[in-house]
Amino acid sequence: MKLFNVTPYLLLLEQENSNEETLSKANAEFVKEVYELQRAENDITIVLFQLQYLSCRLVILREHYRTAQKEHLICYSYIIGTLTYLEGMQAHCKFAYEIHPAGADVSTVPAGTPPVIWTSEVINLIELLYACHELKLFNGGDVTLKRVVEHVCGLLGLDVKNASSYYARIRRRKADERTYFIDRLREVMLKRMEEDDEKHYHRR
Repeated sequence: MKLFNVTPYLLLLEQENSNEETLSKANAEFVKEVYELQRAENDITIVLFQLQYLSCRLVILREHYRTAQKEHLICYSYIIGTLTYLEGMQAHCKFAYEIHPAGADVSTVPAGTPPVIWTSEVINLIELLYACHELKLFNGGDVTLKRVVEHVCGLLGLDVKNASSYYARIRRRKADERTYFIDRLREVMLKRMEEDDEKHYHRR
């Protein structure tokens, strides 16, 4: 991806008649391009410039659709989704920049190493962080939940403005599904251990 390049995906978003299938494929290619940019470019400032430029173009496009009262179009949904994705990537890069302030050269990271980012729903991470904070697992409990959320989410490429809104959604769940994510973690962990136990048994 060339710096300040307008991708075919953005051009598609400008076309009000773009369909779901076309946009879905173009969005997947766009995500790959952004990934390749941050993977191949050692200077994080260049990556940030490109991400901020793309975000700027999308904000302009978003406001165009809003002004025309066309938020119902599928293009508008993809614009909002892509902006959220780019915000997460920028948060990840800014954190990396803080670690490598001198030119933000990350050449010591092996080529092809992908960033570690949270790719599940944000609400799942918030559920986990709330539970960990209740158990005082961070700084022996001597740290605010807000600080925990900001730090961990920043590490994982997320920009979470209001964690309490996610917590409110968790509280509104049905009684037996309130801790869906934590319950799911328990299930998959037990399953993994059972499978490993079975393999170990057959090797003996």
